Formats: sequence, C-alpha cells, structure tokens
Amino acid sequence: MEMITIFTPIYNRAYIVDKLYQSLINQTSYNFEWLIVDDGSTDHIIELIAKWSKETQLFDIRFYQQQNGGKHRAINYGVKLAEYDAFFIVDSDDYLEEDAVDTILKYWNEIKTDDRIAGISGLRRYDNGEVVGGVPRFREFVDGTNLERSIWGLSGDKAEVYKTKLLRKYPFPEYSNEKFITEAVVWNRIAYEGYKIRWINKSFIICEYLSDGLTAKGKQLFIDNPKGWAHYLCIEKEYGLTEKTTYLKNCYYYYECECMKFSDDEIMEMLNMSNEDAEMVINQHEEFIRRLTDLFKNKKICIYAYGQWGKRIKKYMDYLGIEISYVIDRQYEKIEEINAYSIDMDLPYVDIILIALSSSAEYVLTTIKNKMLGTEVVLLRDIKPALW
Repeated sequence: MEMITIFTPIYNRAYIVDKLYQSLINQTSYNFEWLIVDDGSTDHIIELIAKWSKETQLFDIRFYQQQNGGKHRAINYGVKLAEYDAFFIVDSDDYLEEDAVDTILKYWNEIKTDDRIAGISGLRRYDNGEVVGGVPRFREFVDGTNLERSIWGLSGDKAEVYKTKLLRKYPFPEYSNEKFITEAVVWNRIAYEGYKIRWINKSFIICEYLSDGLTAKGKQLFIDNPKGWAHYLCIEKEYGLTEKTTYLKNCYYYYECECMKFSDDEIMEMLNMSNEDAEMVINQHEEFIRRLTDLFKNKKICIYAYGQWGKRIKKYMDYLGIEISYVIDRQYEKIEEINAYSIDMDLPYVDIILIALSSSAEYVLTTIKNKMLGTEVVLLRDIKPALW
C-alpha cells in the first residue's frame, strides 16, 4: 500500500493549524502520516498536537521539536525522519483539498519508478477559488523541470511532492546564525541536475498568506540572512538563470544592503564575484554616495512617490545622516514612519524635491514646478546608478 509523508514545519501557529488538521480528518484517503517539526514555538502547540494524537486513529501523527532555526532546517530534519517515499510539504497556514491525498497517490504511482522525475506538483488556490499564479497552459499534466515553469504558465507557489530520497541527497544549506534560505536553492538544484516534475492542473492546497508568514516578510528575509542570500545569487549565476546585467544589479543591491555588516572583500567572496564585476559594483555605489552628498547635504528635502525607489533612497539618506522633511504620495494616509502629504495639500517649503518615479516623471515635474515655484526638482532616474 503506497503511503505519503505530509510534512508541516510549524512556528507559533497553534492559533490556525486546526484548519489543516480538520482537512486531514476530511481526506478521502488516509494513506499518509502527518509529520510535524516544531521550530521552537512558544505557544501551546505541544498540548494541541498531543490532544489530536489521542483523539484520532485515522492516521499517524509524529511530532518533533528543534531549536528555532528556520523552515529550511525543519525540512532537513523532517526529511531524515520521514517514513515514506513521497514527501509533501504543507505549511501550517494552509489546508488540503479533500481529495488531495487520493490525487497525489494516483499520479505518484505513475512516476515513482521513473528516475528522471523528482516528484509531482499540484496547484495552490485561494479560498475564493482563484489559482495562485494563474491558470496553467496545459490540460491534465505536463513533465518539465522547475526551471521550465514559465513555458507552461506555472507562475507563483505550487504544491510540490518530492521523492524523499532526492531531498536527502540535496539538503538545504545551513549557515550559522541564519534562519532563512529560499527553497529555490534546492528546487532549482534538483532541476539543474536534470530532474523533472510532473505538473498537474489540479489544486492540492488552499492557502492563506498571513502577516506573520515568510511570504509577507519579503525582501527583508534575504537582507537579514546574507549568507543564504549570497548562496542563492551564486547558484542563479552558476545555473545561468540570470543574464549578466540582472546578475550585476542583484549584486549591487546585495552590496547596498550588506556593506555596513561586511567588508568589501567579505562580500565579494560570498558572492564569488570577479575583480572586474566587484570594481563596477563598488565604484557605482561610492559614486552615488558622493552624488547624494553633493546634492542634498544641509538641504531641506522632500521625496515625491514613496514606493520602492522612494523607500530605497530614504535608506541612503538615513545612512548619510540627511534628514527627509516629508514625502508626497497618493497613499500618504498609510505612511507612518515619516511626515506625508498629498500633492493637493499645502506643502511646507523645501529646497529640493526628489521625484522617485520610473515613469510619468516628466508630468510630475511640470506639476511640481508650477505648485512650488523656486524649488529645485531632481529626477532620481537622472542620478541613480546604472545598476539600480
């Protein structure tokens, strides 16, 4: 009888994991174990799992704990503990379609002896029925590597079930004092080795992206875990997944975020950069610092458009000790960390307005000059580094 390991890494999610548990109870097949690795939670998850273990005889529940070290460490631990050949990662804020296990077993039996295929993957959807990443461009299924997903319209997160033996062969790298590394480092490595996934046009998982989840933390997770981030950038280059210009822009952003923590030599070693590429990145960063200092030191400054570019430039200003008087933005009411206005309001005097837009800058330039006569206006696109 074919069985699968449903694996859940969990951290302080006792308040929501009941939805996943109930979806396991409601499965049309119980040919699975539920393996849970707790990543150092401080809530009542131990008592909750103990209660469920006593009350259900439908499937085995195995619960283990580790010191808080991140999801990737929990996966590595879980892979070592797994009883079965199919390893299905289901996050604690997700839950399963009622026929998920039956569907997995159906397709798993078709690929389990095929050494070219690493596993199967279904779709993830929101509870309103919308498919994460949109509807794929095939009917029932297609075989392709994780690096070929765009060909078939496989955008966004998916519900992968990998062969346990492959995850044991390709574990996640673990760096001391770091608690995150993107799962792409392993999924792409498996793909780079030539293994395919059988992508199935059917939902396995209903998902929620909560404010305390990894997805919500976005870029900050990479910034706070620089060695794991550097590892990801290195393999993207090694596997040829990024063009040279994109690779250099990624390295510039890495340097921009991490240059206060590490020396230039340390950064370039972690990124495995050539001397020529390293010189380009460092020179552009230093030149931009000089440009900002010359333009804005001892001036009253406003930033127009507090989006990606606006927030990025504020970090530079904070680093240089240059105060931003206020920002102008359509979403001004939602901005809390700095004084914010709408363009329609009476605006306090400033010496310079920096327009942090990639498009429509010319239109805004005219509007600003008409509204604030005598104020100097600078377009960020005219002064930013080429590697932005």
